[in-house]
Amino acid sequence: MSVFNSSQSYGGLTKLCHWLMVLVFAFQYIGAAIMTNIDWGARFLGLPQSFYYDWHKSVGLVALVIAIVRLSNRNVGNLPDWAPTITTFEQKLVHRMEQLLYVSMFLMPITGYLYVMSGGFGVLFFGVWKLPNPIGKWEAMMLVTKWSHIICSFVLLGAIIGHIGLVLRHQFVIKDNLLRRMLPARQS
Repeated sequence: MSVFNSSQSYGGLTKLCHWLMVLVFAFQYIGAAIMTNIDWGARFLGLPQSFYYDWHKSVGLVALVIAIVRLSNRNVGNLPDWAPTITTFEQKLVHRMEQLLYVSMFLMPITGYLYVMSGGFGVLFFGVWKLPNPIGKWEAMMLVTKWSHIICSFVLLGAIIGHIGLVLRHQFVIKDNLLRRMLPARQS
């Protein structure tokens, strides 16, 4: 398997970034649900709420790096041809969902970062390194970026559900083994 995409197959870097982002999204949604639903100072699974906030912010910044690598990699080589079982309507739908996914991959961490910095909450990167705050407290920015982050999370969730739904439909209803195109073991 090639590192980069070709007209026949997704490359190893694309697949790695894809599955890393799957893990990041799952972790972020689960972590956000935990941190926003337990009381301040409370613990969940033996970990304080502050742990979930620190890790949510830290993983968000890592997600931004993965998104940058993923988008840069996308522009190297060619994308594989559409699977022959994907209809023209599905191609258009996939294209729009992909646009939402990419925009969200950038907007989520950026709005989250701007929110916590302008709110004066800061980022303690993985509980170890306090990142400098280049913004300072700024109430108006905090409100705009907080709600942008929240709205974007629902848009992203919708795109993820649509993406998974389309793949599952092809995998289990049409039975064309579409999922195989993104699995690590697929050869060119």
